[in-house]
Amino acid sequence: MSFLPTSNRAGCLAGLYLVNAVVAPLAVFYQWTAANVAGPTKRAFTAAMVSGAFSIGNILGPQTFRARDAPDYRPAKLAVMSTLAGCAATTTALFLYYFDANRRRRLRADKNDEHHQRDEVVSEEAYLEPEAWTDMTDKENRRFRYTY
Repeated sequence: MSFLPTSNRAGCLAGLYLVNAVVAPLAVFYQWTAANVAGPTKRAFTAAMVSGAFSIGNILGPQTFRARDAPDYRPAKLAVMSTLAGCAATTTALFLYYFDANRRRRLRADKNDEHHQRDEVVSEEAYLEPEAWTDMTDKENRRFRYTY
């Protein structure tokens, strides 16, 4: 959408659809935030931050389309593309962090020979244990595993 000539109507339409497809996985973003943050206060704060950032983006985004940039709106299209690229980079960085944190916790648990809980195997009984329901953050709870 940002780099195609306006004569390529099919490409511009496909780019427009791709830009607007970011709203569909919003429920996944909220769930991912809730699943990867432990502790009720920390989880509520993080969910509010994600919701607030999404709202601010929806307020500021249309302001980048200025009349003086018509008809191409190149600066606005570059802003949209750079924002989406930043989201992709942040998602990749979070994946790497979550993967590494799970690996370190697994190695530490295996080394201490405590619970032998693997990332891939979560038993039903794990949710019934008191440690799963205590008011500990994801950094404090040694059995907490990130999802990705």
